[in-house]
Amino acid sequence: MGRRRATTNASTNPGSGRAEAPSLRADLNGQRPVGLREVMGVSTLPPAAVTGATQRLRAGLARLRRAPAPPPVRILEGLFGTLDLAALVALCRVGVPDQLTEPTDLDALAVGLAVDRDRLHRLLRYATVRGWVREDRHGRFRPTPVLEFLRIDHPGGWRAWVEFMGGEEVLTTLGRIDDGMAADGDPFAAATGAPFFDWLRSNPDRHATFDAAMEAGGRMHGLILARRLDWRAARRVCDVGGGRGALLTTLLTAHPQLEGVLLELPEVAAHAPDVDRMSVVAGDAFEAVPAGCDTYLLVNVLHDWSDHDAHRLLTSVRASLSHDAPGPPPRVIVVEGRTTRRPQDDLSILTDLLMFTLTAGGRERTRAEFAELAAAAGLRLDRTIHLPSTADAHVLIPR
Repeated sequence: MGRRRATTNASTNPGSGRAEAPSLRADLNGQRPVGLREVMGVSTLPPAAVTGATQRLRAGLARLRRAPAPPPVRILEGLFGTLDLAALVALCRVGVPDQLTEPTDLDALAVGLAVDRDRLHRLLRYATVRGWVREDRHGRFRPTPVLEFLRIDHPGGWRAWVEFMGGEEVLTTLGRIDDGMAADGDPFAAATGAPFFDWLRSNPDRHATFDAAMEAGGRMHGLILARRLDWRAARRVCDVGGGRGALLTTLLTAHPQLEGVLLELPEVAAHAPDVDRMSVVAGDAFEAVPAGCDTYLLVNVLHDWSDHDAHRLLTSVRASLSHDAPGPPPRVIVVEGRTTRRPQDDLSILTDLLMFTLTAGGRERTRAEFAELAAAAGLRLDRTIHLPSTADAHVLIPR
């Protein structure tokens, strides 16, 4: 889902796949910076080629596992796959990630959580098979890194994704995907009575949950973009639809020569933190984008919108670009899931169906489709940089 809405120049050569990067010394608010281990569970970024090869290996092993199963078993496995979501939501709501911080006996864990022992055991057995928890030879349950990432106080913030996906409006909409089969279909509106972003405006608690979920991905891509793109010539960066500024704050922390502009809708911009070198503009990117920046970021934004609306956004950004400043031409960096013409068993095939479900016309796109959108908006796709998140950074420049 989209995020709608420093003295170091040791940037990596774009696309080189090397993991060197500026160190994150101190958070702009005086707090300890959040690094790769806290956000992604790794100490260094693997080359994008390695990430891609690993993903293809996982997909191949999954196909081998599925192939021998007879059709009824494969149907049931597909249907019961929804239990993964239900189990993750249940684990978090019961409090397992926050309670299970060391090897713990089942009885003690049940008492600590104030739940039935047998029912907890069944939930933990399922979580063990999925690799979210471990059971040792003494029958005690232990947390895995996955479970640690689900704790409320984990700095990566990924717990918010479980809270978002476990919302009643999302769960209801997942049962209405067929309502999206018409050309103007909108399963979310069919389930809730309003398009996704309009519904969020009327439900501020759920809007805050959504924003928190987007921040987790924003931190991750802030860390990755700080390392994998060349920022030596950049001075002023605008994050279009950058949520509450998690990505931009991370980027500014890594590159102290940068100034940032966060553009968001008023109801989101009002909750952005006061951060050094970051100004907040409340506005609508469809109407106008702040001028005077050399880099514009659109990170997981375009996939929320139809081709028509994505074209409007890119046209609005293009209108703000200026060649008056010395140096290289301004650039627009679009980060979206890596998608190919032939479907692959990867994250983008999942997020594409999620966009289908939650938005009216949102979708993941291939590199060729991005190039076409860019050309129609007066931009040219200069290059594409594969990222270890399995997303791509498409660098657009004025034609």
